[in-house]
Amino acid sequence: AAIPIQTWNYKSQDPSVRHIGPVAQDFYAAFGLGEDDEHISTVDADGVALAAIQGLYQLVQEQAAQIAALQQQNAELEARLAALEGTTQRCP
Repeated sequence: AAIPIQTWNYKSQDPSVRHIGPVAQDFYAAFGLGEDDEHISTVDADGVALAAIQGLYQLVQEQAAQIAALQQQNAELEARLAALEGTTQRCP
C-alpha cells in the first residue's frame, strides 16, 4: 500500500503513450524481487498481485465471519429487547 503509483512512459515511446504503476526502484525497495532496481519482471509483478489477492481474500473471509457473528449477536439482543419490552408493557 505504501508503494507510490505513478504514470510514466518509456524513453523509447512517444510521450503521449502513458503507463501506470510503480517505478522499478520503488518495487525493488519494497519487495527485493528481480535482477535489479531498473526493471520489473512481469512474473514478479504478477506474483505480488496474486499474493495481495490472497491476502485480501483472507481478510474478506475473516470480516465475513465477524459480520455473521455480529448479525447473530444483534438478532439475539433484539429478541431479548423485544421480550423485555413485552414484559414492561404488561405491567400497570
